Amino acid sequence: MATRIITVSELKTKLGAMMAELEEQGVPLYVTQYGKPKAVLARYDEYEALLKKLEDLEDLLAMMESLAAPE
Repeated sequence: MATRIITVSELKTKLGAMMAELEEQGVPLYVTQYGKPKAVLARYDEYEALLKKLEDLEDLLAMMESLAAPE
């Protein structure tokens, strides 16, 4: 997946265009300020999918830890 990096200033002036680009291409936008990463702008459905995967992994880890724990 391609990486798209934009500055906070660019995001402020081009938000509408960036949202359209995000919807069309699905490529997350990495937002920087003073050359440092500050945020990621991603499609809502992709963000929700990431949260679901994280929750599933946390559940799996908890299950593995409980199985490995001595009784």
